[in-house]
This record gives sequence, C-alpha cells and structure tokens, in this order.
Amino acid sequence: MSITPESLDPAFALAVDREQGRAGFGALLARADLSAATGAELRRRYDEPHRAYHDAAHVGLMWLRHLMHGGDPGDRDMALAILFHDAVYEPLARDNEARSADLAARLVRGDTGWVQAAIIATADHLAYAGPDCRVLRLLDLDLTPLAEAPEVFARNTALLRHEYTAVAEPAWRAGRGRVLARFLAADRLFRTRMSAIYEAPARANLTAEIAALSSAA
Repeated sequence: MSITPESLDPAFALAVDREQGRAGFGALLARADLSAATGAELRRRYDEPHRAYHDAAHVGLMWLRHLMHGGDPGDRDMALAILFHDAVYEPLARDNEARSADLAARLVRGDTGWVQAAIIATADHLAYAGPDCRVLRLLDLDLTPLAEAPEVFARNTALLRHEYTAVAEPAWRAGRGRVLARFLAADRLFRTRMSAIYEAPARANLTAEIAALSSAA
C-alpha cells in the first residue's frame, strides 16, 4: 500500500481492511525493532484462538492509519504502544491494559515509561484528559473502526460478539448498549484532526446499533 497525502480523503482512509491490517502487523513489528523471541511471542499472543477482533489485523490497521494520517514512521514509542496495547487480552478481564503495559516493560529494552502510560490510557478512551497529543492520537487510532462502512462495522461487531461467547445474549445486548451509549454521549469521540474524517460516520454507526439493540430487546 502506498501512503500518500491523498490518504486524508475519508474514502481512502476507511479503505484499509483487515487483510491489509494483517500485512501492516508485519511492518509494525519491523518498526518496533524487537528481538526475534519477542516478535514471536507477540505473534503467538495475537493468534490466540479466543481472539477474533483484537488480533494482529486490528493493531496492524492502527499502524497503517497512523502513517496515513501523517504520523511519524520513525516513532518507535508509538509503534510499541500500538503493538502492545492489546498484547494481553482476556475478554472478561478488567486488567488487560495494566498487564499489557507490564508486558511491554518486561520485553522491551530501554525506557518504556511513555509506552506504558499510553497503553494504560486505552483502558478508557473517554476518561483521558491529559495534554499529550500522542496519547490522544493512539486513542483515536484505536477507535477508528467505529467509523467503518456499516457492513464492516457490523462484521466487527460480530467478531467482538464471538470473543464474548461466554456471555449470554441478553447480557451482551445490555452491556454493549451501555458502552455504545456512553460513546455516543461524549462531546467528541476523536480528539485529534482525525475527527474530521471519523466522527460523523462513527456516530452514525453507534446510533444505528443502539437502535437495533433496543428493537431486539
């Protein structure tokens, strides 16, 4: 994929699919400059059978969109934060981000302070109120799938549902509805210049799914 200024066109920015995301994962690993053993460990983690949405395609897509929106391809800390932010993922756990940050500290050579703090911020995208524009960028990148074309958004929702197969359907609908309603109530979902591309379609998807959940109740 060629990364050019035309990528700021909404249609182009949203054209990156999960297949390309999986290819982007390889580029992300290369930029992270990790040992072969650490790279293999991350591949193993993102290939865990309980993952359907939170996999290598998701983090690879985030890296590609970082580049498409003018992000520094040499920003190793951003690459590490993207790569590790879902490295530990158990759908029903409440400490995935903290454990992912700890994993980064153990496996990455050098100072990982910013990387760990950025990963922790992904535990609640709406709660972060700090001034760090790079953390805001990471949070926005993680939310870009909310703005996919409706059919892609629906597919992603199905992948998430697969990760929560242990949760009964009524509980899933109730929990999903609460999460989406909280997003929709936020003044802004996206807090970088990416908002111009992603905010409106994300809100349209959230509104449509909330309506569908309500009608199915």
